[in-house]
Amino acid sequence: MAPLPMSVTFLGTSSGGGPSESRNCSSLVADVLGDGSLWMVDCAEGTLRQFALQPGYGADRIKVSKLSKMFITHMHADHVMGIITVLRSLLGIPKPDAGPSQKPPRVEIYGPAGLRTFVRSILKMTMTSVGDRYVVHELLGPDDAVTPCSQEVVHSSECEGRDIRCGEDGFWRDVVSGGASKTTVTVDAGFILHRDPCIGYVFRESAPLSRKIVVLGDTYDPSAIAPLCLSASLLVHESTDAYMPPNVDPEAKRTVETINAKVVERGHSTPTMAGAFAKLIEARQLVMNHIGCRFPAPQLSHRQRNTKALREGVLKEMERQANEAWGLGRAQSAVDYLKVNVYALRGDPELEPEQDGAEEAAASWRPPPTDHHLVVHNNRASYRGHRGMDHGDRGAGGSRGYRRDDGRGAGGMDHRGRGRGDGRGYGAGSMDHRGRGGGDSRGYRRGDGRGAGSTDHRGGGGFRGDMDYGSGDGRGAGGDFASDRTEPKRKRLDP
Repeated sequence: MAPLPMSVTFLGTSSGGGPSESRNCSSLVADVLGDGSLWMVDCAEGTLRQFALQPGYGADRIKVSKLSKMFITHMHADHVMGIITVLRSLLGIPKPDAGPSQKPPRVEIYGPAGLRTFVRSILKMTMTSVGDRYVVHELLGPDDAVTPCSQEVVHSSECEGRDIRCGEDGFWRDVVSGGASKTTVTVDAGFILHRDPCIGYVFRESAPLSRKIVVLGDTYDPSAIAPLCLSASLLVHESTDAYMPPNVDPEAKRTVETINAKVVERGHSTPTMAGAFAKLIEARQLVMNHIGCRFPAPQLSHRQRNTKALREGVLKEMERQANEAWGLGRAQSAVDYLKVNVYALRGDPELEPEQDGAEEAAASWRPPPTDHHLVVHNNRASYRGHRGMDHGDRGAGGSRGYRRDDGRGAGGMDHRGRGRGDGRGYGAGSMDHRGRGGGDSRGYRRGDGRGAGSTDHRGGGGFRGDMDYGSGDGRGAGGDFASDRTEPKRKRLDP
């Protein structure tokens, strides 16, 4: 019997500087049960409109009416300001002369301390009445105060929520479960480091498939949650800022050192840091979101065509940096409406890595010492001290999965012919390479085994494993091709 599908769709991928013309702020929905029901992580302003603007028709579109659970990572405005409008749409208009509803809650909302008061207060202050009911469950730290749910203070459509304290290890385990006879998905959570309290969520499927989705909020060091994340099928990690070398953006002025210092000071991450954490937890897929406004998504309108090559090059450079730290070559920079399919940990020979003791490492994991920290040096990131491993300045060592002597490890892609591809790739989602040398990305295999599978979109072809941005001589199963297209003049992205 085929496994039930599991997928994540990104509704908003911008950092807090957005929304921008090409990105809305943070929100994603996960179909973790395979039945079309949706669990949302974060809900920025404009999220409801993102449902309306999504491409596609009929069954291809995700519907807000299928939303049953919301998980909020932290209380910053770019992650919560869309909650009320989504609730109004989801819960509907009350019937005339209808008394207080006694129905069970139509939607459950999980998040940090303060979320219950936030939702309740805005509904009251805007005099909003809805037909169905909702509930807010707060994930509380050791010192967080309980927000009361007495009849005197609740909103008329609010059910009494749970107050869920973290364990002594700082984790919330078995927060909620859902599913039917074929599969069950359980949610765990843990604190991650940001400027303000922030939570990461882990959605884990029951055996035999045991798929696991890890969605982190804003963070400059998520290592505290690592024990819950080991062998993740998909890691969603923020990547707010990145260094752009001269061959990608000749007009960029910022240095590696200044970017690393500023991004950590603001509580955020770079692609290198995202790749280092993916390596640490031995993730199978990595998608980067919460991308800074200086890195817009590829153009969607005719007015932006002259910047499309540069924008794609910037996102590919972010992926290259993450891949270098990760070592698996599957990182993907998210754009709005990107859909990523999540595959089983085992059973697919193209996705299953050499385990190299992952199970033993997970079983023997202990909380890191107090001097445990993320190391960022010369645009290289690693985690020192975690599980007794020192990954060094380049993150080398530790996880050796996905490496094969014949060069056919994960990340390489078999680019076939000159036509546009159908992108049937596993891992970080399907990809459609539409350059002159664009092709059919089939399962992350490289015919000639020439590298990590990074792609050159700039010269109209030329796929090289070492991220060569010039013309190329890509050799795929469909034949040889070479670049013959002039690169358009690049506009500066660095303000």
